[in-house]
Amino acid sequence: MGKPPPDASEGSRLGLLHPAAGAPPRTPPPLAARDVQRGVRAVGRRVRTPGPNVVGALWMLGSALVLTVQGSIVKHLGHDLPVVMILFLRMAMIMSIALPLATWRVGFSGLRTRRLGAHVGRAVFGLGMMASAFYAVTVLPLADATALSFTRPIWSMVTSYVAFGEVIGWLGGIATMTGFGGVLIIVQPQTGIHHGMIIALAGAASSSLALVYIKSLTRTEPVARILLYFSAFCTAILFVPAVLWWQTPTMEQLSWLAAMAVFGSLGQMMSSLAVKYGEMTVVTPIDFIRVPAAAFVGYMVFGEQPTWWTFLGTAIILAATVTILQLRRHRTIAAPPVDAASATSVAKTSEPVPGAYR
Repeated sequence: MGKPPPDASEGSRLGLLHPAAGAPPRTPPPLAARDVQRGVRAVGRRVRTPGPNVVGALWMLGSALVLTVQGSIVKHLGHDLPVVMILFLRMAMIMSIALPLATWRVGFSGLRTRRLGAHVGRAVFGLGMMASAFYAVTVLPLADATALSFTRPIWSMVTSYVAFGEVIGWLGGIATMTGFGGVLIIVQPQTGIHHGMIIALAGAASSSLALVYIKSLTRTEPVARILLYFSAFCTAILFVPAVLWWQTPTMEQLSWLAAMAVFGSLGQMMSSLAVKYGEMTVVTPIDFIRVPAAAFVGYMVFGEQPTWWTFLGTAIILAATVTILQLRRHRTIAAPPVDAASATSVAKTSEPVPGAYR
């Protein structure tokens, strides 16, 4: 006997399995409108949301422009007020902000520290850096003073070798010497060295020494306490010189001083956010935009004529800085921390952006 023909239900099943031999296959149900909207929004977020390096670069760009404005205000005020007064009033304003931050929620117990010596060292070298940088801005073209301030990572290589015995290697040594070659191009020693350039370089070297104390303090001290002790010690150190060279500022000058403090704080905050979101090797070159920005402001506001030697020397310093950052990055990757405690230490002692502590 032959095989009986399949019934309707079986034919339907065969049609589903073999569309050409039976009924057409069933089509999937249409997408709901809300599903389509969710997909469109998801694609839009992927297109619109920038990556972390882009976010870090934008923060660094904002920091570069804001700190350029701060340097311009310092140069403007330096024509009429002594630098020691500008520093004294700036530190007093910062101390008035840092005190409530350090005592917020914890009261005056937030002022207790066992690292008083480290705080003093940080204040001495940090104040040396700021005094040198501010004075250099008042006596040098804005672009030259800004370019020389970027030698801090190069000085840091020397400081790391002297203070910690860190082996910089032959490539690090070449990068350091190349960076100092860029400094010579800016300084132009064959035409006579301006004393402001020497002071600017001394400030950058002092900044690298202050960084040694900052790295040590951040392991045990909160940021607000470090800022409070720094501003308090600087205010105390500057009190007598400020009294000796005191000139009562006008209301306009007080307004400029307040604006300088605001722009300086914003610049530090933005540079910290840039390091938080982006990689050092990505965001650090963006900070060098301050040199052409300073040249533009110097030309438009103060009538200064920038030279090509400044831009050439800055480009060489930039190349040396990026090389140094790459070497330190590879060294960190080659020797990862072995536990959570050392990971925290590495995160806190990573190299900050040049100019982050101005």
